[in-house]
Amino acid sequence: MWIPHNLLSPLKAETPKETIQASEAAREDRTFVVGFLLCNAVTKAWETDLLVAPGETRREIRIEGRACTVDASANVSGKLHEIIYTVPSTGALAALSATFRHVDGELSRLALQYGRSFEIAGWRVADVDYEARWRCVPFRPSALLAERGPGALPAVYAEVLRLYREARSTTSAAWRLIAAGAILDAAVSRRAPFESESLDLGAHPITTDMLVRSGTLATYPELKDATARALRDVVEGPRQALLARLGTLDGGDATSESGDYQAAAARAALANLVDLVARDLVLATLRDAGYMRLAESVEDAEPVKA
Repeated sequence: MWIPHNLLSPLKAETPKETIQASEAAREDRTFVVGFLLCNAVTKAWETDLLVAPGETRREIRIEGRACTVDASANVSGKLHEIIYTVPSTGALAALSATFRHVDGELSRLALQYGRSFEIAGWRVADVDYEARWRCVPFRPSALLAERGPGALPAVYAEVLRLYREARSTTSAAWRLIAAGAILDAAVSRRAPFESESLDLGAHPITTDMLVRSGTLATYPELKDATARALRDVVEGPRQALLARLGTLDGGDATSESGDYQAAAARAALANLVDLVARDLVLATLRDAGYMRLAESVEDAEPVKA
């Protein structure tokens, strides 16, 4: 079963409904605490390789001209695992957006300074005055029963499968969009290995279920009842802009993975949808070529608890 690969999902309430509603209705400036949980993309551990020095955990900073504090939180091993901001704001999303911009730059600088991996694994937000709390952490799916796969495939499929594995494995929404988007474009354009005359992959439908699962229902409503060809047309411009920027270090903020939370969330959701559709198109091609007699069971396999 395909699962979304998207950390920038909506905040999940952790306190009673009345506290959340009261916080969302309030408009006055008040104190919010926003904590970003960190991980190491290489080791997959929810910690970094940076030791937190005692007595140097808190800094006074300014975000968008306003006084804030930032704390470096260590785990039991003394390693940095969370960066916590205390900020004045009028709402949870505004507090998250402002601190997301700041932490995005902080982690980029740390990666350069230490030559190690610093990634955001999730976050939590608290409205101190209204005692409302939200949290966002990755979805942990159940394990799947192993089943017979397609076996050895002709070399023409090797690049497509490698690109799809990279799209599934990366923590970067931009790279996921680039890799899965290349598959989508090849399939719609009937380039190898998608030349089959018996399939019109460009007409593959984009269903409401796909939009819901990928998180694009709110950000790309125009894709409802669209096709893979229409999705390719939406994606190809941003994908080429990202490729150009990678090759030349040139391009505007609209094409970069900047600290804009709303833009980054929309990009991650679009990457999810392209990933999902690309997988469907590859499976349809393998099925059509007779390499995957049990392809239907890939979606229907019964999950088991890990």
